[in-house]
Amino acid sequence: MLATVLALVAMVSCAARTSACPTTPTWQTEHSGTTQTLDDAGCLTASHCFAVGDAGTLLATTDGGRTWHHETIPTKAPLYRVACAGPASCYVIARPSTVWVTHDAGARWTARTLAVHVPGLALAGCTVGDAANPQGEVSCRLGLLDIACPGASTCYAVATLPGGWATTAIRKSSGAGSSLWLTRNGGTTWTRQAIPAGVVCNGDCDAGVFYGYPLEWVACAPAGPCLAGGNQLIGSHEGFAAAWLMTPAPGGHWRLEPGCPVGGCSEPVTDVGVCPASKLCYAVNNSSPFGDGSSVTRYTPAGNGANATVPAGLVIEDIACPAARTCYTAGTKGTILRTTTGARFTPVKAPAKQELNGITCVTTSACYAVGADGTIEALRAG
Repeated sequence: MLATVLALVAMVSCAARTSACPTTPTWQTEHSGTTQTLDDAGCLTASHCFAVGDAGTLLATTDGGRTWHHETIPTKAPLYRVACAGPASCYVIARPSTVWVTHDAGARWTARTLAVHVPGLALAGCTVGDAANPQGEVSCRLGLLDIACPGASTCYAVATLPGGWATTAIRKSSGAGSSLWLTRNGGTTWTRQAIPAGVVCNGDCDAGVFYGYPLEWVACAPAGPCLAGGNQLIGSHEGFAAAWLMTPAPGGHWRLEPGCPVGGCSEPVTDVGVCPASKLCYAVNNSSPFGDGSSVTRYTPAGNGANATVPAGLVIEDIACPAARTCYTAGTKGTILRTTTGARFTPVKAPAKQELNGITCVTTSACYAVGADGTIEALRAG
């Protein structure tokens, strides 16, 4: 009885002070002011964020997503990924080979072009990571594909070359078909990092030979390590040539998962990844021809995994984890999934039905998902 009375008193007190009353965060559709496809979002704070997309589209909000305005950036190239690090630094991939950088929260942007060797790549109408046909549209899945910044001055970027999708065995001397780049001076210069020259195939493939591999994602835990990955299907049902690369700290040596024997080993098959803690990563596989939709696996940096429960039939395009056990995913038909245990992902109520391509979270109650037709979904209180 006493508990009930106290609860009623608290409700009355809160009603009299509405500005101080907590509200449950909900997903809300925001007016972006564009119909261009948006591919990713990144934030300096919960209220100051950027969204990027086709035709050089760069949007910004400084009020937690309630209003968005166009930022001026001198390019019409597709802007594909954005990574931000406080207090005022953001890095944007302009495909196929340029990184735009700001260190004053978007007031000025500077371009740096990386030697990823995909000149003249036609990107109009491309769908990167076409999960419905993962081996199709390969030309759309070339050049810079992801970027991660563990600090304001330190970032990694990954790129895939045509050789990364070659389905025939390679000589190790010919290289992996991918490249991985590091800046430690705020994007002024980028240095190509040494990575394993090839991987063995996992499945009914030629034994003892090496294949090239794409690098589709890179992620860094707050205090390290950093990981990068990607995979390609060898043949129609034979197996995967997959990479799971790790460096203990920015600037360190990149290697296949710890414990790989000499001659290679089978790597986790991943298309998207995020690492919210030093000993915990989540990776999405949306390219398996045997599954019904996407799968999510929790991994240690060494590649030891445990499958999470995910609704069947959904394609997950991106994942963000504001806490070690709390993650959100974005994907087909506007579907957003959430886990608060790291073990089971369930749909949350979100108004949009358009395809969602990217998602970022600053806290467990402040997230942004973006997608087709300029869609922006914001998770916030009130």
